[in-house]
Amino acid sequence: MKVFMPTLSTLVACALAASALAASAASLPAPDGPFGVGVVRSEFVDASRRLDFEDPASGPRRLPMLVWYPAAGARAADDSAYLAPDVAAATLPGIGRTFAYTEEELKPVAGARVIGVRVGARPLRRAGQAFPVVIFSHGLLLYPEQNSALAARLASHGYIVISIAHPLDAADQRLLDGRVVASRFSTAHDDPRFNGAFDTLVGGAGLADRREALGVYADAIGRTRLGRSLAEWRADTLALAQAVVARREPAAVRAVLAAADRSRLAFAGMSFGGATAATSCRLVSQCRAAVNLDGQNFDPALFDAPVGRPLLLMLSDWPRYGLLKGQARDEDFSPNDLAYEPWQSTGTDPQLLRVRLAGARHMGFTDFVALLDGGKRDARVGEIEGGEALAAVNDLVLAFLDVRLRDGDGEAIERALQAHPALARHLPGRMKAWTGR
Repeated sequence: MKVFMPTLSTLVACALAASALAASAASLPAPDGPFGVGVVRSEFVDASRRLDFEDPASGPRRLPMLVWYPAAGARAADDSAYLAPDVAAATLPGIGRTFAYTEEELKPVAGARVIGVRVGARPLRRAGQAFPVVIFSHGLLLYPEQNSALAARLASHGYIVISIAHPLDAADQRLLDGRVVASRFSTAHDDPRFNGAFDTLVGGAGLADRREALGVYADAIGRTRLGRSLAEWRADTLALAQAVVARREPAAVRAVLAAADRSRLAFAGMSFGGATAATSCRLVSQCRAAVNLDGQNFDPALFDAPVGRPLLLMLSDWPRYGLLKGQARDEDFSPNDLAYEPWQSTGTDPQLLRVRLAGARHMGFTDFVALLDGGKRDARVGEIEGGEALAAVNDLVLAFLDVRLRDGDGEAIERALQAHPALARHLPGRMKAWTGR
């Protein structure tokens, strides 16, 4: 496992650079809920597993985590760094390396502020009041702060949001002991059958071809790096959920979770993290709902099968931009139409909400949609305006969770959809045609 320790001069230089940027930094919108918002950084340790599954000497599995929560005494005028200087020094080079972002492009991210959030604010405690918990997973090779605007918004409306990193499959992550775990994702030793089977699932001629490919896919994915990641991420989220339910959270967040409603959990995430949320939620009895922000399902058990929990699936604008290699750009079919419901009844589950966000590329479901600017913005996140993208996603996610975790007004979901013209229900028409309905 590749780790390194930063020098003091490196940390000082990064801190000075972040301070210099702060004066003209981009900001994420202030959360609009009735509660103040605090945030704290910690680390969850799963001693039953290795940090690096390939390295017996890597020590226990350590998951960097951020927790946003309703706070007492926090004010709308508060703000905090989007990325702490030492975190930015570790994480941003990994993002640049993986996604070919230049240092200049990432400057707004390095210096960004989160308005209305106070680091380490005193958690809010009120007699008889408990807050549902949302466990969030980032996108593949991304980072746990990537949806800070959503997390802060939820916290301001009475949710505790725990965003964890999945080391090796995340952008380079700094552990609390100072080590940096570099990202490492190689498909060099994958089962060669996997790609062909997945290509057929995405772009096959019909359901017969896809059903045949699904058997090969299910047999091959366990012999791929992606399949190993799927197992590791699911184990990460399940271990954290079990710790929350059993009151075994890290000491640093114990005061925050003292106000948690541990019987009302949701799993959420973006991209691979969104797919993880869906596959993990169904395995935890306390999980009441899942949110998948543009994550393609990879779990063989969820193709042609019900997810078994209320699920919000938000999709990027694939008819305009495409997403997966070989994916058709027809509005009536997304490869995720093959997942989360039996094929014969796809589109009929009232607990499954499929929505497309017009003008958004895949990375438009991260804070980058509001923080990036310049000539490559459309190629990075799509043409949708940043504030509108954040508002559309955050409004719908909040309404969905309120309905599913708090028995809220079901019309809130419809109001959120109607408030944002970029949001449109996705109807899996091709699946209906293929099944003769």
